Amino acid sequence: MDLRQLESDILAFVRESYPEMQIRAEQWPEDPARTALYFINPKFALIYPAQRYHYLQHLIPAEYQEKYLAGSVWFELAPGEQVQDLRYPDEEHIADITSDVMKCVSAAGFFEALDDAICPPDGSGPSAICWGDYRTSRPLLLGSGFTEPELFDVFHVLMAQGGYCDCEILYNVAKESRFAAEYWRARAEGQRPGNHHQDV
Repeated sequence: MDLRQLESDILAFVRESYPEMQIRAEQWPEDPARTALYFINPKFALIYPAQRYHYLQHLIPAEYQEKYLAGSVWFELAPGEQVQDLRYPDEEHIADITSDVMKCVSAAGFFEALDDAICPPDGSGPSAICWGDYRTSRPLLLGSGFTEPELFDVFHVLMAQGGYCDCEILYNVAKESRFAAEYWRARAEGQRPGNHHQDV
């Protein structure tokens, strides 16, 4: 497929969620037989590359990806960011440290604190909104003694378990949270669960 058509198609898929998205498709210098896709958006400055890919991958239909994007290489960038700036986790390292990281964040009471923020007990206060990032989790962890460099490992351990944002941590990782319980209670009663997840 023509690269300009590829750019136009992908932009149509992601425009609603990312109206400021810029997309560039070109031959990948390391292997000209493959297409390099560059997604550039200001919202990406707030999230890790693994989150960026996760959200984009869910916006582009699987059939389209299989037919036209198989073998392509994706780079998700904030404005001014370069490919060499991107930092990706070592999957083997993340798997090795998962058990210990989970013990540390659990011992710090992180999941309970996040649940209190997103889903206050007995409606005791306003609910924090999940914006598709970690803007509630990050200060909670920093306040519990974790350092900024340690958060890279912590958040990638949580992502590996489906926790790509504040509310997904409660829904997919801390499955005994009030947030998860209220979600399923609403579903069981035929109601639409409360949605705390907004666009980044």
